Amino acid sequence: IEDFINQGNTYNYFLQPLAGIHLDPTVEQHNHSATDPRYLWIFGAIGFLILVIASINFMNLSTAQATRRAKEVGMKKVIGSTKSMLVWQFVTETIVLSTIALGVALLIAEFTMPWFNELLSLNLSLAYFSDLRVIPALIILVILVGFFAGSYPAFYLSSFNPGAVLKGKTGNGKQNTGLRKALTVTQFAISIMLITGSLIMFKQLNYMLNKNLGFDKENLLVIRQAQALGEQVQSFKAEAQNIPGVLSVSASTAVPGRSNNNNGYIIRGREEESFLMQTNWVDYDYLKTYRIELAEGRFFDPDMATDRQAVLVNQSAIENYQLKDPFATRIICPSDHETIMPVIGVVSNFHFESLRNNIAPCILRFKNENINWGYVSIRIEPGMTRRVLEDTEQLWASFTANDPMLYVFLDEDFRRFYQEEQQNARLSVIFTVLAILIASLGLYGLTAFSLQQRVCEIGIRKTFGASVGNIWYLICKDVMVLVALASVLAWPLIYWVASNWLQNYHYRISLQATDFLLGFGVAVTIALITISYRVISAASINPAISMRYQ
Repeated sequence: IEDFINQGNTYNYFLQPLAGIHLDPTVEQHNHSATDPRYLWIFGAIGFLILVIASINFMNLSTAQATRRAKEVGMKKVIGSTKSMLVWQFVTETIVLSTIALGVALLIAEFTMPWFNELLSLNLSLAYFSDLRVIPALIILVILVGFFAGSYPAFYLSSFNPGAVLKGKTGNGKQNTGLRKALTVTQFAISIMLITGSLIMFKQLNYMLNKNLGFDKENLLVIRQAQALGEQVQSFKAEAQNIPGVLSVSASTAVPGRSNNNNGYIIRGREEESFLMQTNWVDYDYLKTYRIELAEGRFFDPDMATDRQAVLVNQSAIENYQLKDPFATRIICPSDHETIMPVIGVVSNFHFESLRNNIAPCILRFKNENINWGYVSIRIEPGMTRRVLEDTEQLWASFTANDPMLYVFLDEDFRRFYQEEQQNARLSVIFTVLAILIASLGLYGLTAFSLQQRVCEIGIRKTFGASVGNIWYLICKDVMVLVALASVLAWPLIYWVASNWLQNYHYRISLQATDFLLGFGVAVTIALITISYRVISAASINPAISMRYQ
């Protein structure tokens, strides 16, 4: 410890409240990282953006159909209502609608919570009264949404001139189309951000789940707590090797995906430095069982007694500690009677931690008598998993009847590293689908209103020879322009957000133009599907009928 401190290092104890551990990502909990609070903020922001989309829908549709309430406004102004009174009336109506929507939302949340928990492997409950801040927060939310969504329609409606309204001069509903288009662009910009973000998240998750880890994790049965076998580990290995379907068996103190011992070492000739390396004590069959490649040198040889004091290191140790001639290197372990250990081989880098982390320097030592085996790993022939598992459990019971065989399959066990990413990816899909659905409903409503206002125009165009396809292109072209503009606005922001998120992973994908173009393509496709039926229906009407009442 004194040497450690003299080299400028520090080692401190600190107290941490138990309530704070759950949201501290630096804390490891049974090989799982705690929940990262940044994701709570991210999904909270996404929820807020979805609320903005819904509010924009209300504002767009309210102003687009303002003529339906024009006479009401005119009459109230004639009998003495002031503008402020009308504004307050319309805002109050919106707050009432928000309150009703909150009630419906709470019912939906209550009924969908079991499905939500199953999808995300969570155990959440809606305890509204367990925290005194929840109810006031919901009330404030309702009021804020009501003011935000209802303020502009209220001011717009209350601005009608009563004389013009009562004479029927309320306009044709085309006023403020610029603002409605701007709000629609905002909606789709948010939707495109969510679509692109979800695609990038799934791409990174797929990369992590399928990346070559430097060893073969498939068809590998790992028995935990092998120390229960005591001195019978080698006998158990020998009998397990004879089970039909078993290709190889190895014992070790650690396995990829499980915590290794992090030990300090000294390199002879560089005694003034200390070197931390992940340490794994292994047997002769370790490389064969895990199919780890040997980059240089050789592995432990049972015919060479001196190999019991030799070691192998990974390529990361060579690079990080600048071991120019690894086979001339002698490593000293201060905690093990200062044993001097020659390096006889270099293994290729393999991932024994999450891809969030860089591959740390690692040392493989031959197991000595003072170290208890932690794991027995069994390489299984493909297609023989169930039979080998049953036979291995019977064999285990014959060796130690009092201890159950605790085991994992390494490919499944490795996935636990990315459980949070899998949950977040599923959650992002839910939010994205919800945002797209709300935006599409708003676009559908605006399209229906726009087509209603353009019935005469469509009839005239058809009279002069326009086909259904021509009219479809005319209407859809405007929507595609809005979606394209939304993409241009969304791309810089989602690029910044995605780039910062990917910095959490040492091994990560590169952002490519196709990621953003795909998000744009999905948004355009959804928008066209949303409005095409309505547009084609309107364009298919006989012009004589459509122009009869115009």
